[in-house]
Amino acid sequence: MKIKREALVSEYITDALLILMQKKAYKDVSITEICEKAGVTRMSFYRNFESKEDILKRWLTSITDDFLSESGISYKNDSMGDYFIKLFTHLKRHKAICTAIYRADLIYLVKEQFDRAFLNIHQDEYDDYKSYFLAGGIYNVFLLWLINDCKEMPEELAERMDNILIK
Repeated sequence: MKIKREALVSEYITDALLILMQKKAYKDVSITEICEKAGVTRMSFYRNFESKEDILKRWLTSITDDFLSESGISYKNDSMGDYFIKLFTHLKRHKAICTAIYRADLIYLVKEQFDRAFLNIHQDEYDDYKSYFLAGGIYNVFLLWLINDCKEMPEELAERMDNILIK
């Protein structure tokens, strides 16, 4: 029962930070404010997290891992177009938080997830150099897309990526 309660507390704290980050600058969000919004004590906060950044790291890891397992995304099994449509649809779903992370100068946390995911998914297909190369290129396309307010639909971006990688 304690594990379920701790998981809920962790979820409340994460949700509180994500909500607050969409309303104000990350640097202006205090631990006290997160705790008040989540309805938990500072002791509960520090029992679950080391810092605000720790919350974001865990959340990004969680949504990345969930996406990878639920989507079955794979260079081997998906066409290149389908691969990128799945990826950019997932990223667009989290546009508001990614924008807040970007504004907080923490976008490197997203880059770390790209690297981790590519290394893990493609470890049997590619060496580390190719995985990092692909992760970096796709991340930079994502970053430009995010900076430009995700104006293109995932399908349009997938088509552009397909043209870049094939030609």
